[in-house]
Amino acid sequence: MPVNRTTRREDRTIPPKAKPRSVDEARRRRGSASTTLRDVAQRSGVSVTTASRILNGRTSGVPIRDETRDRVLAAAADLGYKPNLLARGLRGSRSSLIGVIARDVSDPFHIQVLQGINEVTRAREFRLFLGHVDYRPDVALTYGSMFERSHADGIIVLGDLVDGTWSLADLTTHHRYVVGVSDRVGAGAFPGVYSDAAKGTRLALEHLWGLGHRNIVCVSDPATEDQRLRTTLYQTFMRERGVGDLAVAYPIGQPDPEPSYRLGLELFAGNGARHLPTAIFATSDTIAIGLLRAAYQSGVVVPRDVSIMGFDDIAIAAYTVPPLTTISQSGEEMGRRAAGLLLDMIEADDGAERHGDIVLEPTLIVRDSTALPPGG
Repeated sequence: MPVNRTTRREDRTIPPKAKPRSVDEARRRRGSASTTLRDVAQRSGVSVTTASRILNGRTSGVPIRDETRDRVLAAAADLGYKPNLLARGLRGSRSSLIGVIARDVSDPFHIQVLQGINEVTRAREFRLFLGHVDYRPDVALTYGSMFERSHADGIIVLGDLVDGTWSLADLTTHHRYVVGVSDRVGAGAFPGVYSDAAKGTRLALEHLWGLGHRNIVCVSDPATEDQRLRTTLYQTFMRERGVGDLAVAYPIGQPDPEPSYRLGLELFAGNGARHLPTAIFATSDTIAIGLLRAAYQSGVVVPRDVSIMGFDDIAIAAYTVPPLTTISQSGEEMGRRAAGLLLDMIEADDGAERHGDIVLEPTLIVRDSTALPPGG
């Protein structure tokens, strides 16, 4: 009997895929782009207005219960809902996005500042975009344009840039809400939050002077304005006390500990030779840490042979050997204040012209890396 090839071909035909069991499942398979705010509202049993308020971080006179908020957030996560930031920006509403233009994300002090920024923005239901510019003003402007296209509500500039003041000032021509944080020494094109570098330098030098040190050298990174100021104030301090001939400032070319470590090996060569200073004022903790390692490797005992003073009070400063005496700039608080200032500007629709700088008071943190000079 002849074989019915058509029938056999039909028998081998692969059956079609089963249809999704629900519209929600189909949308999750296609991706979150097709999920609308109305879908989230229907799933969580609230109005579209309430869902929008919760997901967009808007406030009003009508409080929202925690269980309602949790239900809407759970529905949005389950459906894979993601807001259309471009459309939201075109409608003139807020995107709840904050751009951070960071000079150097590897800087330990700036990591502390970022922790403070993140703490406040998360609590107030904003999200961060982080851009690392690696000391380049042109890259900072590129990130500024990127944040503008993303309809970021505001920008935080973390750390100053060499010869970058003019370019960062251009940010204010495209962004109404811009705040600077860290490394400043005075007012700029937009409000800033920073520590009083002059007072911090005096605290450090007066501490060393009060211990009896006269042969004090300075090691600094001239790439930032505040460290240049600390070096200038150090030289003035030594001249005013009649020991200007002993004032020596060593510049290093990088912010990490490696250059100061190499410099320290030269300073400490010969295990504390006759010309070894009795104290070193490092204008950052990372510089001081490099010097501590060089002293250890050279057989120089800190603080018996030389005292080392840092600046910043980064997290590791309390755990070096010996623990580092330093100046605290309250990095996390600096970040919290900067984020709070920016978000207040956004929510009150206040431009930069209505806000001044916030200058924090530095404090001296005395640990074990400073002591009386040898023979003192």
